[in-house]
Amino acid sequence: MRKLLGVLLLTAMLLLSGCLDVSDGQNTQKFNGLDYNPPITAPDFTLTNQYNTTTSVSEHAGKVVIVAFTYTHCPDVCLAVEANLYSVMTELGPDYGADVEIISITIDPMRDTPEHLLNWTTTHNYTWPHVTSEDHMVMVDLWNDWGIAVNNEHINSNHSDHGENETSEEEHHEEDEHEDEGQEGEAAEIYEVGHSTVTFIIDQDGMKRIAWVGSDWSVHGFLEDIRTLMGEDGHSTHGH
Repeated sequence: MRKLLGVLLLTAMLLLSGCLDVSDGQNTQKFNGLDYNPPITAPDFTLTNQYNTTTSVSEHAGKVVIVAFTYTHCPDVCLAVEANLYSVMTELGPDYGADVEIISITIDPMRDTPEHLLNWTTTHNYTWPHVTSEDHMVMVDLWNDWGIAVNNEHINSNHSDHGENETSEEEHHEEDEHEDEGQEGEAAEIYEVGHSTVTFIIDQDGMKRIAWVGSDWSVHGFLEDIRTLMGEDGHSTHGH
């Protein structure tokens, strides 16, 4: 079932994200990741990061921007992507911040609040923006815009239950309220979010150019793609 869900999510991503060049021919593929042929405009957004300031793609115009979709309670794949991104940031050295930016977008805004993201990123020493929104429908629209398939039933179910919980709180004793809240908190900690795992590389003109699918990707190959894009725009690679 999990494998079938992964196939369905990846299929949805491919249909929504534009035309990807999956040719194996070395002469037709410019990048190590999947090419967008032709490139398409990356949807912009303005979301809140872990530092309670805003982050968008457009504010980094003129730079290569890496956009990943992850969540902090993920038991495996997202953690691997985040670790890869940390390696990319480290290997870029002075290029990071000057010519390249990374943005991680949550697919679990119910739990990934700015406060939680700050604690989590600080623990892992991940300094790039991890963004979210308290308006969960903004996130749903954004996932759709980027072609990311997300099982967001937890968002809808929590919203629909919210009104009922408020009513029951008025009718129950304070002791029962605390018990209910504890049960809800426990349930919120154990659910997983099914989603397509894609990391995008956006060029200096804000165009989707490359997609890396899954988490088992080569940091070396990823860095080569970044530097190829930097070279297109005449950016310095600081000796690389």
